Amino acid sequence: MQLNLALFLVAIVSIFASVSTIHAEESDSITIKEWGIPTPDSAPHDVVVGTNGMIWFTEINANKIGMFNPDTEEFKEFPIPTPSSRPHGLVTDESGNVWFTEVGAGQIGKMDIQTETITEFPTPTPNSGPHTPIFADQNTLWFTEQRASQIGKMDITTGDIEEFKTLTPSANPYGIISDDAGNAWFAELRGHHIGRVDAVTGEVTEHAPPTEDSGPRRIAIDSNGILWITQYNAGKIASFDPNTSEFIEYDTSSESSGPYAIWVDPYDNVWFSMTGIYKMGKLDQSTQTIEEYDMPSPETHIKFIHSDDKGSIWFPNYNNNKIGVMLADVSQNKEESAKTTSVPKQNLAYFPPPLKQIKSGTNPTNVTCTEGLELVLRFSDGNPACIKPTSVGKLIERGWAIHVLPD
Repeated sequence: MQLNLALFLVAIVSIFASVSTIHAEESDSITIKEWGIPTPDSAPHDVVVGTNGMIWFTEINANKIGMFNPDTEEFKEFPIPTPSSRPHGLVTDESGNVWFTEVGAGQIGKMDIQTETITEFPTPTPNSGPHTPIFADQNTLWFTEQRASQIGKMDITTGDIEEFKTLTPSANPYGIISDDAGNAWFAELRGHHIGRVDAVTGEVTEHAPPTEDSGPRRIAIDSNGILWITQYNAGKIASFDPNTSEFIEYDTSSESSGPYAIWVDPYDNVWFSMTGIYKMGKLDQSTQTIEEYDMPSPETHIKFIHSDDKGSIWFPNYNNNKIGVMLADVSQNKEESAKTTSVPKQNLAYFPPPLKQIKSGTNPTNVTCTEGLELVLRFSDGNPACIKPTSVGKLIERGWAIHVLPD
C-alpha cells in the first residue's frame, strides 16, 4: 500500500463528518415486523432484549411491564404496585430479572422473573424522576434522574443508592450508558453536554458538542469505546472519543428529523430513530454512509431501541401501541402474521469493521474492505474507514480523509 502524500497538505481538520445518505431501497435487506400490544393505548416507551431472549418493555400509560416472546408471538403483562408510577426505562440483570425506572413515583423497580413479584426502591431525593437505567456490572445499576438533574448509582445487592449532581444545573440528564471501566456516561437534553461519572471517585465531568444547544438525548457505545449520541434539536448524531475528547457530527437528511433513540449493533452499525420524520436510520461506520428506512406504521414514534446478539433491532412503537423488530436477514424468517416491509439486499463478503481489524492486530493501511468499497485513513487520527468510491474525493476535499492506494 502507498499513501497519496499530497493530501497531507490539507491544513484543517473538520469536526463535521461528510456522509452519504441513501434510501432503503439501495441498502441491505431489512424486514420490519410489528405486533399489537394487548392493552390499548399503553404507550410502550423503552424496550430491552432480556438475557433469556424475551423482549421486555415499559407501558408508561398502562402502569405495566410487558413481555413479548419472539418464538410464540405471545404477550404477558405485569401491573406495577404503585399507581401512576409511569415506568420509563428498563434493563435486565444476569439472572434475567427486570430492573426499571418509575419516573412518576421516584422509584427503581425490580421484577423477579421466577416469582413474577415486583419490589420497589425509592430514590433518596424525592420526585427525582428516575429515567434511564444501565448496568455497569452484575451488581451496579446507574440511572439518570431527570427532574433532580442527578445520576443515581444503585448497589442491587443492598438496595443502597448514591446520587451525583450534574455540573450544569437543570441539565435534564436523559440517556445513559456504561463503559468497560464501569463509568457512567450520560446525555443532557437541556444542559447540551454529555457527562461522565467516575465509577471510583464519583467525579463528574462534562463535554460540550460543537453544535450549540443541540439537545443530546440518548447515548450508546461501540466495541471500540466510542460514544454515540443523538442531537435531538439539531438533526444530527455525533460520536465522541473519550481518549481525545473529540466529537464528530453527522447530519441526517433533515434538520428537523428529531434523532431520539440510539444503539450500536454487534457489527458496530449505529442505529437511531428520527421522531420528526418517522424513520429509522443506520450509520455504517465501515462505509461512512447513513441509510434511512421508512416504517410500516404511520407516524411511528420510537423512543428507545435495542439490539439482540444477531443484530436485529427491537423497538417500541409509541404512537401505534406496538412492539417491532428490524430483521437484517429475511431468508431465515418464516411468514408470520406481523406486518412486514422488505427491501432488497446485495450478497457481499463480510469483513469486520476497520477498527475491529486494527484491534486484532491489522495495520491501518492493510485493513480489508468489503468489495466495492475503498480504504481511506481519517486525517485527524489515522484511523481507517471503508467508503464508497464516489465519496472518496469529497472526503479528501473536505480534509477528512487520506486515500490509501492499492499496490
